[in-house]
Amino acid sequence: MELKAGKCDATDNTSCSECTSRNTKCQFTKDSNKRMSSIKQVQDLEKQLAQAKQQLNQLRSQSGDRSPDESQSYPRSGLPSQEYEGRPRKRQKISAARDFSTVRSDLRNYGRGIFKPPQSYLQQDSHAAPRLLAARGVALPVLPPKHVADELLYFYRISFQATFPLLDWSSFEKEYEAVYRRRSLREVPQVWSALLFAVFACGTLPQSLRDGQDYSEASTKLFDLSTDDLTVDHVRAAILTSVFLVESNHKSAGWTWLGVAARIGQDIGLHVPDVKGPFLYQVTNRPVWWTVYVCDRLLSLELGRPCMINDNDCEMDVPSPDKMEVQRADSARSYSTPTHSPLVPTVPVIRGISKLLQTIKDPITSPAAIQSFDTLFDECMDLFPAHHQINAFGPLDPYEISPVVYLQNARLMLHRHNLTIKNSPNGRAQALNKCIDIAKQTTRYLARCMPNVSREEIQPRGGEDRWQGPMRSAASAFLCTHIWRCSLLLSFRAEYADASVCAQASAAIGAARPVNLACGRYLDFFLHRLLAKLQEEAEFLETDEELLALVSGDLQGSADNAWVWKDAEGDRDQGSSRHYSPNNPSPATAHDDNYHTWSDWDAILDTLQRLLQDKRRQQQRQPYTQSELRVPLKLPSQFQQQTVHLASPVSPGGSETPQNGTSGRIRIADIM
Repeated sequence: MELKAGKCDATDNTSCSECTSRNTKCQFTKDSNKRMSSIKQVQDLEKQLAQAKQQLNQLRSQSGDRSPDESQSYPRSGLPSQEYEGRPRKRQKISAARDFSTVRSDLRNYGRGIFKPPQSYLQQDSHAAPRLLAARGVALPVLPPKHVADELLYFYRISFQATFPLLDWSSFEKEYEAVYRRRSLREVPQVWSALLFAVFACGTLPQSLRDGQDYSEASTKLFDLSTDDLTVDHVRAAILTSVFLVESNHKSAGWTWLGVAARIGQDIGLHVPDVKGPFLYQVTNRPVWWTVYVCDRLLSLELGRPCMINDNDCEMDVPSPDKMEVQRADSARSYSTPTHSPLVPTVPVIRGISKLLQTIKDPITSPAAIQSFDTLFDECMDLFPAHHQINAFGPLDPYEISPVVYLQNARLMLHRHNLTIKNSPNGRAQALNKCIDIAKQTTRYLARCMPNVSREEIQPRGGEDRWQGPMRSAASAFLCTHIWRCSLLLSFRAEYADASVCAQASAAIGAARPVNLACGRYLDFFLHRLLAKLQEEAEFLETDEELLALVSGDLQGSADNAWVWKDAEGDRDQGSSRHYSPNNPSPATAHDDNYHTWSDWDAILDTLQRLLQDKRRQQQRQPYTQSELRVPLKLPSQFQQQTVHLASPVSPGGSETPQNGTSGRIRIADIM
């Protein structure tokens, strides 16, 4: 029976006639005079109840009265709204009503040699005494002079500690002063001595690696891997050793020590929050674990290797901004100013990298996945301060650029992945456009760190400007390789002005990072190959497979994504590489292992200057002619043996194109 809608005649005391005739509860009211769905009412009430429960859970977590099923693994205030797949749930804590003090004592006594209590309870064990150098007869390393040590600590603090507050600085500094008053390491734990020399090694990074190697070797000799009495200082010493080795371009060794840090951290329970542990213990150990986590993701993305830390096993809360204030010494002043640690906005970026590493294992990243990551990274960017935003103006301290570079590099890796030969031409073109946009954004950041550097005119290297020292001191291996990737892409797209900014930044860093020399040598070679292609008037450079393989750079070092090594069995033992000279840009087969001593930055700047001038000259003479618009023409039969293209009469090298047939092209003017 079909029901017709009619006017409701319900009152405050009686039901409507429709419901009365059917003996049902009236769902109408006089005030609204419209149908109200009982199902929708229930849904609204359920939604309000869920919101109330969520607010109650937040209040409980803030007061410390957390229920296992109600607490979240990560506070939403520190992460973007994007939901992460596989977000771990905190393990349920087992509580008991009776007193187990006697049982605990027996377990500590008779369980020794079989298992250890959790780390926070292991510290109460009187048998876990620190191992002193004097008691073990270990050879004591020589401490550097006090003024040298003070300078090393200063540079460590403004470079590494400011970004990753790995140390509880007040307690570390107090112990450091006590050691130098005694002029001996005999009364400190052996692992603390290893940590001190690891700090010394990292303190040499902003200046020179010459003495850092000796400090790092002393630290590794003091690091006892055979002990079972592991502490958080073991994690700190291992991660600093890894950082120094990576910055020294010993990435495989750094990867190994990073694994040591991660495994020790998991052994002592750094990845699991201890709600009953001392508050200071939680606050100081939380950034230690997240430093290991960040380094694991960054190095995995850089080397194209799997992560060592599983997100499902990582339950430590994200560091909160109000408890992560660090005293960051200004590089140009004698006083220090309190600032928030950049680790707080860095952690969400790194957690996005975790999913990115899984995504780029596929041959091609889908448009939906790219859109999802772009949205996520945009939300991550919103967590950075206003002066770190892409469209911000004004000078930028080079020491503050590293967290932004982590985000920019993740964006670049996402889109560069689709340059693969397995992608369609349209997909590769879209990926290249995105990569160019990201490279230009990086150029904006670099230009803010490099005042008085002109994009329009590449200045020859002369005396050192004021920005070059801070840029060299603040540079990391990750920054050097990211600038190198941007330089390749911008040069490939003929964005020579932006490429020159990247090249000048790399030239300022110079030999401060060994990987920077290798990047410069590669860029120099690539520019000569590009120049040779242009002099040959090669068409459609953006579809040239040789140049695309070269511009992909270290993408060819990934076992999952490389495409040039498929038929490399025959040339495996040749040990050959292409080398060149400015007078002979065509490659030749020879073994060239001079990347340790290469330093010809002027050649790169000169080549970019030449390419930039040729591009402007070509635009001025024929502004209507673009290399992208070169199309083949249909010729009369007498010309069909040769291919004709709409091309500029001036080659990129500046010389006129020959009018005979040797070039394989005929200009429109010749036909006329």
